[in-house]
Amino acid sequence: MNLLAVIGLMAQAQEVVETTDLGTTNHNVISLVLHANTVVQITLLLLVFFSVVSWAIIGSKHRQLKRAKERSERFYQLFWQSKSIDAIVSKGSFRKSPAFNVFKMGIDTLRESPESAQRVEKEIRRTAEDEIEQMEYGVPFLATTGSAAPFIGLFGTVWGILNAFWKIGRTGASSLAIVGPHIAEALIATAIGLAAAIPAVIFYNIYVNRIRLLSKDLSDFSDDLTIRINREYFSGAKHS
Repeated sequence: MNLLAVIGLMAQAQEVVETTDLGTTNHNVISLVLHANTVVQITLLLLVFFSVVSWAIIGSKHRQLKRAKERSERFYQLFWQSKSIDAIVSKGSFRKSPAFNVFKMGIDTLRESPESAQRVEKEIRRTAEDEIEQMEYGVPFLATTGSAAPFIGLFGTVWGILNAFWKIGRTGASSLAIVGPHIAEALIATAIGLAAAIPAVIFYNIYVNRIRLLSKDLSDFSDDLTIRINREYFSGAKHS
C-alpha cells in the first residue's frame, strides 16, 4: 500500500469520526441548544422568558381569582342576609375581597360625606372599576405570548435553517448526518414557541371568562349597594 492510499484512508476515517461525534453529540436536546447559532439561542432565551412569565401569571391569577370568587360570594350572602348596612358594619372586620373593598369604600365615603349621595355613588363605582382592573392585570401578557411566541419561534427556525444551508454551501457537505443537527436545533425554536403559546392562549380564554363573570357580579353589587345606601341614609333627607 503506497503513501497516498494510506493518507486517503486516514482522511476517510477522520470524516467518519467527525460525522459520528457530531451525530452523537447533538442527539441530546440540551446539547443542540448549547451548540445552536447565537441568533437561535437568543430567540430561545426570549421564548423561555415569555414562557416563565406566562406561567407565573397563570399561577398567580388562579389563586387571585379563586380567592376573589370565594370571598366575594360569602360577602354577597352576608350583604343580602343582613337587615341593614349598620348590621353589616357592626359585625366587625371581614377578609379582603373585591366586594368587601367596594363596600368599605362606600361606607368610608359615607362617613366622610354623610350628605353627599353623589360622591358616595362615584367612589363606589370608581372602586369597582379599580378592582376589575386589578383582576385583569397581567392577563393581556398571556394574549401577547399566545400571538407573538409562535412567530418568534418561526423566526428562530427560519434563521437556523438558513444557517444550515449556508454551512452546506460553505463546506459542500450535504449529508444528513452533517446538516441534520443544524435543522433540528432550528426546529426546537418552533417547538418552544408553541409550548409557550398554547398554555398562554388556553388560560387567557379561561381567565377572561372568569373575570367577565366576576366583573358582572361586582358591578351588580355596586348598583345594589348604591341603592341600599340611598334608601337607608338619604331617603329621609330627600323627603325633608
